[in-house]
Amino acid sequence: MSDNKSSSQVVSRDLEHPTGAPVATGGTRPAGGGRLLWADCAKGLSIVAVCYMHVITGAPGGQDSPWQWFNMVMDPIRMPMFFLISGLFAHRVISRTLGDLWYRRLWFLLVPYLVFTPVQAAIRIDMIEDVTWRNLTRAILLGDPGIWFLYALMVFNILACLLRRIPPLAAVALSVVPALCVAAAGLAQYPEITHITAYMPAFFLGLHLRHLYFRLSAAATDWRVILGAVGAYISWEWLVDVLYDRVFEGGISTDEAAVMSLVVLMRTLTAVPLGILIATWISYTPGLSTIFAGIGRHTLPIYVSHQAALHLVNAIIITALIDGNPERWDFLNGMNIRIAIGFLTCVASGYLFYGIGKIPVLKWVLYPPALPRHRPRRRSG
Repeated sequence: MSDNKSSSQVVSRDLEHPTGAPVATGGTRPAGGGRLLWADCAKGLSIVAVCYMHVITGAPGGQDSPWQWFNMVMDPIRMPMFFLISGLFAHRVISRTLGDLWYRRLWFLLVPYLVFTPVQAAIRIDMIEDVTWRNLTRAILLGDPGIWFLYALMVFNILACLLRRIPPLAAVALSVVPALCVAAAGLAQYPEITHITAYMPAFFLGLHLRHLYFRLSAAATDWRVILGAVGAYISWEWLVDVLYDRVFEGGISTDEAAVMSLVVLMRTLTAVPLGILIATWISYTPGLSTIFAGIGRHTLPIYVSHQAALHLVNAIIITALIDGNPERWDFLNGMNIRIAIGFLTCVASGYLFYGIGKIPVLKWVLYPPALPRHRPRRRSG
């Protein structure tokens, strides 16, 4: 990728077609510009599930309603698949130096992180009524608030670059070690740590074993593959539910939280294959594939904006309307109306920031210009 390409391409084209990946059939065909349609649909499905989760949890009674069903189904899929797909097409990382990685990838992740993280961090800290400069700085430095995906992605890219000379299977094995250490040290209750340790294996699996996931997508209509993926998903999620409902009834201790962190770690292997099959089936469906692939190609504007937009609408605008005239606006307390408003808010914020990403100069908050690189001069003669 040349240095003069737009930064929007650098950020969004984690899904560039890798050499040797199958592109001949169905959902594995290119989606334009060397992209794979099923992979774009997978990212689209993941970000839709993330928005869905934030909408449902922000609506009164949403988590106790039938709306929660889809949220529960996607819970073990959305973020592991997001990171796995990011690793799937980060294969150039292992051929770069750290300096090259900074110019070609980290810079383009760092800028939107630093722009949007203070906003999201302030919102989260305000919710617990503990807004201080120390807490805000801590959240930014440790990737604690809602924009933590970009933070974790930067960490994973750096580690992948540092481990690039390690055999692939060894690198995948090493990616699990931090989660084991966190569990052993009793630190599983700190999200700023577990956000990294829980999803690092997903990124490294996608990075080093991507050929297996291309094969999985290519076999998406094989009933044996479907049966295996569905069986793995159901059996492991049943075990997770049993542990939560029976073993850990009455609250989870530090040791039990450590055990659960390792149990959840397995979801990359047990749940993500089903997510990839679903994304591939979506890519086979006209109309639906256009919607999800389009969303998947523009996840950044949606990701960085929707949580703040939901907070603005739910906690400020709707609250002010109801407090100002309860008789007129009390219907806004209804669960279904709040969920509908939440979905519309996510669409509007994503579309707004998609537009911002096309405005000269202003778009730099999402897609900063490439940094100038000083190249050694050639000696004459």
